[in-house]
Amino acid sequence: MLGPLRACSKMGFRYRHPAIDNPQSAGSSLKSVKSLLFIAVSWVICACALAETHLGIRPLDSLGEVRARFPDSQLVRMAPDWADESQVLFSFTGGVLQGQLLVLFIDGRPDYRREIADGFADDLDALKLLAAEGDDQALRVKWVRWVPTTPLRVQDVVAKYGRWDAGGVSDDGFRLYRSWDARGITALLSEDEQSVLMMDFVFSEEEQRDAFIRRYGQLPAWLRPGAGGGATAAPGATPRVTPAP
Repeated sequence: MLGPLRACSKMGFRYRHPAIDNPQSAGSSLKSVKSLLFIAVSWVICACALAETHLGIRPLDSLGEVRARFPDSQLVRMAPDWADESQVLFSFTGGVLQGQLLVLFIDGRPDYRREIADGFADDLDALKLLAAEGDDQALRVKWVRWVPTTPLRVQDVVAKYGRWDAGGVSDDGFRLYRSWDARGITALLSEDEQSVLMMDFVFSEEEQRDAFIRRYGQLPAWLRPGAGGGATAAPGATPRVTPAP
């Protein structure tokens, strides 16, 4: 299984519920955390967003929401060697999908369980509630990869997204790529550079902020403007070589 192609580091994503990162703003009572967890939030796809999405999948979408989007597709849990306990990869095929859709989800429950075991958390009730969630609720989208049934023509992809920002060869020396960094897209090419074999879609920090505000009404500390850390690069991502001129 190929690891994800790396987009620019600012396009990474990690998930931690804002009620845990910001207990003073979310409220320390179990009632306030439940209201954050179960409030219905209208999910609007902004046409002016900087980065691209594939089939409308957005940051913070849960596994259950993605499953509901493709009810006739076959779902298989993958086991790539680069994934750790916080990363869960699912494959979707069939139904309305043209090819294979690989979606990497972030799972915050292992961290929550460790904090519960340590006993030093500000709100153990909130952590226990989050740690007990099922996969459909707990897993949150990090990035999307599309492997089309038939390779795409490079000229067709360029016609849709414009001239790429960068290109090069992966560290293993075999995989050619082109990237549209502003759009959060990376394409893996065939050896003759005439076909696109797969495409990765990641999310900008701005999209992540919008997702947290829409879903929870607040930002986690690590994603606040000026916080310093910003979004992290995708764990297990395949590093690029120096972009080609």
